[in-house]
Amino acid sequence: MSSSAKLELDEELDNAIDAWLIERQQLLSQYVALPQMSIEDGVLAALHELCETLVDYTSQGHFRVYEQLLQIIMGRDATKEDQLRDLLAQINDTTDRILVFDDEYGSVAKLSIQDIGHFTKRLSKLGEALTERFNREDEFMALLDGGPESKMH
Repeated sequence: MSSSAKLELDEELDNAIDAWLIERQQLLSQYVALPQMSIEDGVLAALHELCETLVDYTSQGHFRVYEQLLQIIMGRDATKEDQLRDLLAQINDTTDRILVFDDEYGSVAKLSIQDIGHFTKRLSKLGEALTERFNREDEFMALLDGGPESKMH
C-alpha cells in the first residue's frame, strides 16, 4: 500500500471514529435523560429517538469502524488476531442485547403502567450492555495505537 493510500485510509478511519464517538456521546445523553422524563415530556418520542440512535451507532460501528480497525491492526500486528476476534465476539453479544431492546421499544405506541416497571428493568439492562460495549470498543481502539493489552473479562 502506498503511503498516500495509507494516509487516506487513516484519515477516513479518523473521520469515521470521530463521527462515531460523537454519536456515542449523543446516545449517552439520550440514555441518561430518558429516566428523568415524565409521560407529559414526550417520553415515547425520546424513547424512539434513543432506539434510532442505538441502531445507528451500532450499525456505524459494525459496518464502518470495526472492519477498518481490524484491517489496520492486523496489518500492523497479526498476533493480535485472537484478541481482536474475542473483543468482536463480546461486542456482538452486546449488539444482540441492543437489538432486542430496539425490537421491544423502537416503535412502541404507548406504555401502560404495567409496562413502566418492565421498561425500567430493560433500560437498566440496556445500560449494562452499553457499558460493556463501550469498554470493549475502547479496548479495540487502544489496540490501534499499540495501547495496553486488552483486559479480557
